[in-house]
Amino acid sequence: MRYKWIGAALIIILIPFLVSGGPTTSVSQKAAAAKAGLRGGFTGPGVPDFVPMLGDYALIGVQTADKRTDIPKLMAALKNMGARDYLHLVWSKNLYPNSWEDFKLLASEFQKVGLRLWLYLVPPSEPPAPEPFGHDYVRWAGECAAIAKEYPCVAGLCIDDFNGNVDKFTPAYCKDMMNAAHKIAPHLALLVTNYFGYYEASMAEHVRTGAIDGVIFPSFLPQKNHSDTTLLLSQIGTFRKWLDEQTGQGGFSKTMPLVVMIYATKHSQSSDLPTPAFIRKCLEIGLDATGKGLADGVCTYCLPKDKPEFRDAVAAVYKPWRAKIR
Repeated sequence: MRYKWIGAALIIILIPFLVSGGPTTSVSQKAAAAKAGLRGGFTGPGVPDFVPMLGDYALIGVQTADKRTDIPKLMAALKNMGARDYLHLVWSKNLYPNSWEDFKLLASEFQKVGLRLWLYLVPPSEPPAPEPFGHDYVRWAGECAAIAKEYPCVAGLCIDDFNGNVDKFTPAYCKDMMNAAHKIAPHLALLVTNYFGYYEASMAEHVRTGAIDGVIFPSFLPQKNHSDTTLLLSQIGTFRKWLDEQTGQGGFSKTMPLVVMIYATKHSQSSDLPTPAFIRKCLEIGLDATGKGLADGVCTYCLPKDKPEFRDAVAAVYKPWRAKIR
């Protein structure tokens, strides 16, 4: 398999020279490059190609009595679900006590079992500020990198509600963050959360200039419910097309990763609650899109990991996919 991949990659590189005598950035070449696995890795040369995510977010259902992360319980839940990624939310001490300290403890445990760990930070629009470094996200990137240098299972940083905070997270600021990170841990990636319908006005320049490494797309707008799954696949396709257009305008032959995030808890603007059946269906759609090259995995949002029916719904989708991910 490795030699076949190398051969395909060499063909992709040589085609433009054989046909036109020089490099091109044609649509067909970009499509071929994407099929060869050139997905992600925009903010630095050391950021690896993106392996599809089978993720979970936040410590819902796995807290200790003092609201810390119950690490053994979390690890058991992720194993039961078949997850290979965990997005650890770091916020203020009154909301998530010592969540930064928990992140550092999680890194050593994840390294042992070969799971990916992501640092997930709230932006300025979601007060209070994450502790202990507040809204100094360049500092956060450097501190995360220091842990990632020791524990390479730490794959990167994620910024929540990115579309509402681009005044802070300009392309230049994002590059400052990742330059600080890559001086310590060159493999770290930057993923940002952006809702459907908001990306055109908020992050076109970020994508065109390679200031981010991927996008997390929470499935909620414009339907604003947790029962209708009919729009999800078309939204993924529309988002994928837009990202490809922006990377093309930026001169990139790589594909910008797109991770589909599925609500497993009620959104404040919704009148209904997600059910295990709804979550399973959405995950199936997201991974079907991943198999077609439209997406790059899925992630649950605030899954109640102490409820077997919710864990089982995820496991029914994630576990068959584990064998497909290298």
